[in-house]
This record gives sequence, C-alpha cells and structure tokens, in this order.
Amino acid sequence: MLGSALLLLASVGTGLAQSLTLDDLYLENAPTSPRPYVIPHYANSHAVTIGSQLYRFTVTGPSSDYAFTLMSTNSPSSSALGVLPHIHEKHYENFFSFKGRFQLWAQKDDDEQQARLLTQGDYGSVSRNTTHTFQILDPDTEMVGVIVPGGFEDLFYYLGTNYTSGTDTPYVPQDSNSSSSSSTPSASVMATLETFDVYAQTDFEPRYDVVNGTAPTDSTWHTGSNELGSPGDPYFVANGYGPKYLSSKYGYQVIQPLVTSKQAQDTNYTLSTISLSRQTKNSPPSYTLSGAAAFEVLEGVLSITIGDYPLATLNMGDVAFIPAGTEFTYYSTVAFTKVLYVSSGSDGVDARLIKGGKSWDFVTFPKY
Repeated sequence: MLGSALLLLASVGTGLAQSLTLDDLYLENAPTSPRPYVIPHYANSHAVTIGSQLYRFTVTGPSSDYAFTLMSTNSPSSSALGVLPHIHEKHYENFFSFKGRFQLWAQKDDDEQQARLLTQGDYGSVSRNTTHTFQILDPDTEMVGVIVPGGFEDLFYYLGTNYTSGTDTPYVPQDSNSSSSSSTPSASVMATLETFDVYAQTDFEPRYDVVNGTAPTDSTWHTGSNELGSPGDPYFVANGYGPKYLSSKYGYQVIQPLVTSKQAQDTNYTLSTISLSRQTKNSPPSYTLSGAAAFEVLEGVLSITIGDYPLATLNMGDVAFIPAGTEFTYYSTVAFTKVLYVSSGSDGVDARLIKGGKSWDFVTFPKY
C-alpha cells in the first residue's frame, strides 16, 4: 500500500515536471520573486524612459532576491551627459558596451580623473564612492549595466515614465530636427534622491582631452594588457585585452574575468565574459550554485536547461536567470558563442572554470 502511494506521488511529481513548458519559462517582465526565466532581447521588462534613454530591467532586486540588477540602456547619441555626475555609497556599478559607443568618466577621491571611450565589448568598473557619468555617442547605442546589490532599478522607476511597445523597438525614434536633450535631472531633484543611494557631485567637470579613446593618455587602452583594478578603484577593460583563461574539459571555453571576488570584496559577486566552442564531446556539466546567476548572449546561440524546464535556445541579447540552488546546464551548438555572465557569490561558473583552467593569451580557442 505504501509502495503504491509512493509510486503515485512520484508519477504526480513527474507529471508536474513534464507540464512545464517554454511558454512558462519565457517572460515579458522579470518576476516579483526568484524563479527560473528567460527574457528575450528588447522585451519591455519593467521598461521606463528618461528623456531619450530607454531602460529595461531583465533582472531586478525582487527577481534575484536582491543579489543584483541586470539592465540595458538604449539611446540615440546626445551632446549632453546621460546623467548628472554622482556617487553611490552602497552600490557597485558595472558598464558594458553591447553595441555603439559611449564615453565613461570615473574618479575616486582626489585621484586623477579617468575617461574612456567604450566601443562594443568594452567594460568599465565603477566601485562605490566613485564619481562617474557617461555620454552616449552613437545613434544606436546599448549599454548593459550590472549593479550590486539588486534593487537599484527603483531609482529609474521613480524618475522615469512607464514604457511599452508593440514592436519591441530598441528605443523610440526622435525627430532629427529636435534638439538634443539631456536625461539629467536637475541638481535640486538629485538632492532628494539620496534615499536611492545617489549623491550628486555638482562640482565634477568631465575632462575632454581624450586621445585614442583614453585619458590620461599613458594607459594601454586598446593597445595592451588591461589588468583588473585594485579593490575599490575604478578600472577599464578593453574588449579582449584583459586576463583570459582556457577551459577544455567539456569543449573549449575562454573566460575573461571583469570582476573577481578580489575586486568585488564584500559586494560578493563575479562578472565575466565566456566564449564557447561548439559542444562536440562529453555531455555538458550541470551546475547548482549557492547564489543567483544570469547569462546574456553577446554573440552566437546559447542552449540552456534550467531546472525542469525544457531546453531553451537563446539568441543575441536574450537573458536567462537561474535562482540559487537550481540545477542548470548550458552549451553552444554553433561554432562560437559569447555570453556575459554574472554570479552572486565567489563560486560561480566563471570562478570554477578559471580554477580548473589555465592562463591563456587569446580570445579564441585552439583548433584541435
């Protein structure tokens, strides 16, 4: 009798697992509590507009249990700064160039002000208590932001206007005859935003003596090795010029760390790009992490299974979120796939691959 009952429970459980579909996995908006999900590129996930900039939030504080926020900013070019120069006392902010160009300024205390022109694949790290601002330079620019801890999107909800689109256009086109306008709130408004961890630095003057995409000009930006910065300092990593590691256990993967546990310190996360070869040998490994994680596809096609959901196929710009304690596997079925990967905690997939791999000097993997 007991055996029959257990068999019945098992069959019910199997039926529940089999009832999960891709329609259940794919969402238009990040959920209000942690669960596996995928959000396609340009979906209107909690989208708001501030001036000409369109912000989407694919991972939010509530959806990640406040581990991190993952967001995108789409915008045309502008002659004005994108935001008033400011600092965060509690949040670590990361800027990644998905496409287009933008200029990023950062200054810590009385150190020399840093400026970089970011093109596709470039990265800027803005640690806490670092004055920073940016300017959008190309007419089709997309910045990806990773902010730790999660919940910083509340600032944009406060400042912005709710946005929906029937075509999922990257951003709303503007009349070419209209004057360029800044999305920057006034200093008086910024003074009311300290509850959102935004502290205006109205005396900050961005430098414009940029040469070959960098100021000061003695850096090796886009010309040589870009080391990860010291804890607490802002730093920049040009596309492919930072440290790299090769993992070859389950097909090739090239891991390019952008933030390790050393840089993150007590914000406790890692951020990397991972480039995958086509899966040709062995079965892809499964992972179950103690912290939340997310993938955003930068190039190629990523296949991923999360928990009991069916296999999902992610294309460029799509985001997959994996809650803490949820088993998942991922791999590439095309020759080259590159993803941006963020993980809460210090033992994410990127950290494990680096630990089991070897130092590598190239952005691609071997031919055999």
